[in-house]
Amino acid sequence: MNTEQNKDTKKPPIFDMTDEELADTADIPFTEEEQEPPPQQPEKKDLLLQRLLDKEKSLAEAATKPVVFSPPLISRDEMGIIGRGTVNVIQGAFGSHKSRFAELLASLMLTVNESMNPKFLGFARAALERFCVCYIDTERNQNEELPFAIQGIKQRAGYRLDELPEQFRFTSIKGEKRSERFEAIDTFIRSVRKSTTLHLVCLIDVVTDAIGDFNDPKESMSLFDFIGNLCDNYDATFLLVIHQNPGTEKARGHTGTEAANKASTVFQIGIEKDANGNDTDLIKLRYLKLRYGKKPEHLYLQFCKEWNGLRLADAEAVANHINYRKHKADAEDIADRLTSLLADGPMTKGNVIETLEAEFGAKNATIRERLKQVINDQLFMTNDQGVLVKLGEYREGRQQFYRLEPLEEDHEAESAD
Repeated sequence: MNTEQNKDTKKPPIFDMTDEELADTADIPFTEEEQEPPPQQPEKKDLLLQRLLDKEKSLAEAATKPVVFSPPLISRDEMGIIGRGTVNVIQGAFGSHKSRFAELLASLMLTVNESMNPKFLGFARAALERFCVCYIDTERNQNEELPFAIQGIKQRAGYRLDELPEQFRFTSIKGEKRSERFEAIDTFIRSVRKSTTLHLVCLIDVVTDAIGDFNDPKESMSLFDFIGNLCDNYDATFLLVIHQNPGTEKARGHTGTEAANKASTVFQIGIEKDANGNDTDLIKLRYLKLRYGKKPEHLYLQFCKEWNGLRLADAEAVANHINYRKHKADAEDIADRLTSLLADGPMTKGNVIETLEAEFGAKNATIRERLKQVINDQLFMTNDQGVLVKLGEYREGRQQFYRLEPLEEDHEAESAD
């Protein structure tokens, strides 16, 4: 080895060197990097603790001041429907107008007109504040379907066809790999956040397309953890569209279950049937869940060809339909009534059946059959706190009771059809 040459270079690696080679390098000085030990990296637990302590400090400061709650972003009849920084869900079967209703709410947040436009079905947005609407599609084709939907949102909000309002951003993740769709959503919303200081209202249609398997509990929980973090990180409110399992009022798979648990407001929209089981022109919008208030009455809507959107249904058509449903004593209507009837605690079966018979004008046998259906099908029900519940029954001595019980999640795979 040429020791003269080595003296002018860094100390060579010592691995696999012979004793003679080590001796030849003894007078080569160590570099600055070799003389100083590498800086100690903070351990993962230390970083976690620091984050938690920072949050504690922030919460402690906030807890010493009066808490001023933000006004709702969307309300109706002076009742808050969608709150700031929340996750909200619109569910419905194929062809139920769920995307059209979601687009209507997006238009409402985008409009500069403060007047009560009938196209917004009585919904009103927070006054004296502007918003940035961020629309992320997952399934429409980008030549016709998606541009047409974007046009509809703009025009309903009061913009011309050729206008591109800077507070309306949109994209599609349809062509992205399933494994990369979280990153795609985060990247786009982060970019939008850098371009505006307005509160973001983000619409994802359809949210189950953001993951690989909507029947996987881990993927579903990860999805809503991810969206919850986006709310906090980007000052955003989310409106998620999700398909409903055919023949049920349950949103798809474990993602649907997790959506019902995590969402602040859950809408269900669907086409009503007549006495023969055929579709009518009435569309029912239900509040399946409203975390911060008593659930309002259903809204009945109709499709309006004039503006290619939804409008409030004619009063006479609604009255006739409600009268028909009462005589039918539909299981969904029975379930809705039970959430208020049993809100204060259990009731004897006899009292429940007697009350429902009187209110629905139905026979005893019909009411009993509907109650069995509510129990067996575990129809979607929430209590006053927005917690998913089911109808339960139990006995004390000779008396039998009905009560609302917490709904235990079914971890078996659900139909993907």
